[in-house]
Amino acid sequence: MPANVKGKHNLRQRKKLRLGEFQEFGFDVTAGLTKELNQAEREAFIDALIVAVGEQGLLFGGGFNGGFEGFVVVDALRGSVTEEQREAFKKWLETRQELKDVVVGPLKDAWYST
Repeated sequence: MPANVKGKHNLRQRKKLRLGEFQEFGFDVTAGLTKELNQAEREAFIDALIVAVGEQGLLFGGGFNGGFEGFVVVDALRGSVTEEQREAFKKWLETRQELKDVVVGPLKDAWYST
């Protein structure tokens, strides 16, 4: 999105489109698996993940695709993930025995990033 969105959109449009002062941020997560997980291990990890993101006020979209990957946003109608939430989630991922090579990306636009 262009840096000068205020000149192209009015306040209502910026809010609706989540631009400018209404921009929202999230982050990417990727990790390898230390071993192939069976169904019970996957379910246990997902249950723990649901608790972890919930405790941080976050939502996670993604899953297993040869490894573990996804995108994290704040669990609110509007808002952004904070750097503190990002760091806390990164620490949680790094403690999980199922994961290796954890990469937590920087905060980026949750609506218009690729």
